[in-house]
Amino acid sequence: MKIVLFILGSIAILWIILTILAERKGAAKTIFIGELNSTRRALIVYNPDLFYNLDEQVCTSFALGLGDGGWGSKLATVTAAEEMIKDTFDLYVFCANTYNWKPDRPLTQYIINHPNLEKKNVAAITLGSGSTKKSQYLLEKHIKQKKGRLLDSKSYWLMKPNKEEPTKKSNVKIAVESARSFGKKIAEQLKNE
Repeated sequence: MKIVLFILGSIAILWIILTILAERKGAAKTIFIGELNSTRRALIVYNPDLFYNLDEQVCTSFALGLGDGGWGSKLATVTAAEEMIKDTFDLYVFCANTYNWKPDRPLTQYIINHPNLEKKNVAAITLGSGSTKKSQYLLEKHIKQKKGRLLDSKSYWLMKPNKEEPTKKSNVKIAVESARSFGKKIAEQLKNE
């Protein structure tokens, strides 16, 4: 019984340590992607994952998809986006990592504390190693509570297949390609607005 308790206690402590590390707010980083002089501007916000950079790859690819439609995008970590909180954009994209079946805390807090998402165009991306259904639901709920105009929401996975049909491509590559298509779709959707 002592061995079982020791093992369970060790797993719980490791889980808590990993959660604390994964939920920390990353350093400020901003990248501009797309048309520099575009009248259509997007802000793509994510909190960098401690272990993988799927979020940055997916966000970059989404921005390239918007760029194919003539958009200019600021790709920013939560820390950097907090400094642009008063700037206005034509589109806000929130990319959340999934930890403990919820969207990451820094991005969630950014959305909750944002002063004005009401009637703004918003797209949501949820990332995770496997199931992200609950996390995606919660991310969408936060956006809707701020009265953002949720255009679409997608999930991409690190380990769970991102395509139903068998393929030799890695999940990351499929997620990155899908994100670019998603960016193009959103650009097309907003073309006549």
